[in-house]
Order: sequence, then structure tokens, then C-alpha cells
Amino acid sequence: MMGQRQTASTVLAGACAIVFAVFLWPWGPGTALPKAAPARASDVSLSRVKVPGKALSAPVAIAADGNRVWVANSRYPMTGSAGGCVTELSAKTGALIRVISARRDGLTDPEAIAADGNRVWVVNTLGSSVTEINATTGALIRVISAQRYQLNDPGAVTADGNRVWVADAGNGSITEINASTGALMRVISGKRYQLSSGGFSVAIAADRTSVWIPNASGNSVTEINARTGALVRVISAERYQLSGPVEVALTGNRVWVVCSNSDNSSVTEINATTGALIQVITSLPKFSFAAASGGAGVWFVTNAGVKGVGDSGPEGSVAEIGATSGQLIHNISGAPFATSNPGGAITAAGTNVWVAGTNYYRAQGWAAELSTATGALARIISG
Repeated sequence: MMGQRQTASTVLAGACAIVFAVFLWPWGPGTALPKAAPARASDVSLSRVKVPGKALSAPVAIAADGNRVWVANSRYPMTGSAGGCVTELSAKTGALIRVISARRDGLTDPEAIAADGNRVWVVNTLGSSVTEINATTGALIRVISAQRYQLNDPGAVTADGNRVWVADAGNGSITEINASTGALMRVISGKRYQLSSGGFSVAIAADRTSVWIPNASGNSVTEINARTGALVRVISAERYQLSGPVEVALTGNRVWVVCSNSDNSSVTEINATTGALIQVITSLPKFSFAAASGGAGVWFVTNAGVKGVGDSGPEGSVAEIGATSGQLIHNISGAPFATSNPGGAITAAGTNVWVAGTNYYRAQGWAAELSTATGALARIISG
């Protein structure tokens, strides 16, 4: 799915009580997200799963498909040195299936991950490579790092089963790969795409028709034809209010672009067929990013600063915006999201949304499962 360069960090509240809340509130676009009041632990049906600490050492990206969930850990263990691992979990029970960390898999600082049903694709930022893994067995298929792929500083990946697209900030380019063979199909770059080197945010989303990339420095969004690689359009008009776009998600015929900067955050909704502006949803918490489409809406995480501390402290939530109405459906805070920094790790598959992060104080990783229908927290997996 999508990857971000932020480091995931959060606080997982005490072992005896869960502070958790879900708001069901028909607030319209332009309204600030409300703070959720904590619910008692007895009000929440919650499953806790323990895994070895190395399994969730530093989760920064997450992908889900079918009955499995994959988490990319950028450091293994959290020493700050090059390394990393991919953890596979059961989507049904949360149980650990395997941890993939062999050197032959080329996992050097994995920052983004995507799954297409048959394969798992991992972007290794420090290794300037892409690791392809068998989704059923966890076996290595190949490591893609040849010079012709032009992977200099890759940071985001998306896949649809036939093709894989990798966003590379170092070259300001998009590398398209044949999902079946690993062969290079094309490298997309050039001034007309506005994918300048180091000048676009590390995020990407695609379907069988189009590939969408937000460009943070250009305050724009680029649409590319998924079949030909040709430029469809660059959207940058002032009315779209694309100030610091950092993430993008697709839901049917709509494109959702999350913009986040030091002043505010917003979501711009665009017609995927025509590129026309549908609406801009403003007054979101600061530092909202990491969008994923699931169920009837779009989900995103926020890393706002603790009140009274400015932006120095962590505080997070997970919110859902209705894909049709643009209204806030759920705003979820409490453990493990409250007083947390979920980072850029969120994905949706089937009836579940998955979020991953790291305990801010203990450097302990976790993953959480929520229902797309109710927003209820169903499971916390931690080391």
C-alpha cells in the first residue's frame, strides 16, 4: 500500500485498563474533529495477543490481504543501525506466523510494504531495492536492485496483482515493475510530471486505470495512466487547497489527498475520472496522514501535539470520513492511540482496519485491529 518517512511512535496504556473511545457524530466538512471521551475497559470487547519483541521492533508500514497481515519494521532491533524485518500475522487471530529477517532477503531499512494476494512487496530505503516475498510461504522470490530500475531512494509502493509501482524520492521518479516476472516495465520521470528529485512526498496509490502521487513541494497531485505511463494531469489549482500533500487514497471513483503542515491538516476529495474538485474537508488535527480506504469510508491517523506542550509530545487518533458524505463517522482515541504517535502505518482489508506504531516511552511495537463497520477496537498485538 502506502509508505511514509515518519518514524512510528506511540504509548500503549497500562496492562489493567484500556482507555478507548469511538464517536459516532454526523459532523460535516470543515468541522474540527472532536476529542473522544474514554470508555471503561468493561465496555470494550478486546483481544490481546503477545508476540516476541523482535516481531514488532519498529513498525513503520503495514499491509493486509486475505487472511494475513504484514508489518515492515525499519530497524531490527531498534538500534538505529541498518537492518529490518517483515512480520507476518494472522488476520483472524493476530497470532504470529513468521518473522522474515534473513540477510538474503535484502531487508535494509524497509519503509513501505504492499500485498497483492500472491506476493508481498517491501521497499528498502537504505538498500535502494525492492524485496519480493511469496505471500503464502514467506519465501524470498527476488530482490530488485539493478541500476536500470533507477531505485535511488525508494519510499512507497503499491501493487494490483499485475503491476507494481514504486515511488523514488531520490530520482523523482516512478518505477513500474511486472508483478509476475519482476521485469522492469518503465521508469516515469520528467518535469511535466512534477516528480522532482527530493521534491515529492513518499506516497502512491493506484488502480487498474490511474496512478496518483502527491507532490509536497509543488503542492500538487499527479495522475498517470496506469496502462501507458502517460501523464493524465497535474492538479494544483488554488481551490483544491493542496498545501503540503503527504498521502493519497482511492475509493471507487474518488481520490482523497491528505495535506498536513505545521499550521493545519485537511483532506481534498477529487473526482477520479474528471479530476474535478468535490470538496475540501478542513480543520483536521495537525499532522494527519497515512490514509487508507476501507468499508464505507477513508481512514487516517493523526499525530497532534499534546495540549499545553505544543507539538513536542505525542498524541494520536484514528478517524474515518464517509466516502460519500465527507462527514466524520468515527473519531477513535484512547489506548493505543491516545497520547501516542501512530505514525504512517495504516491499511484496510475486508472488514478490518489495521494500524501499527511503537510505544513512545518503552520503544515497544504494536499493531491494532479495528472494525470498518463500527470503529470498535477488536485486537491489540504487542511485544
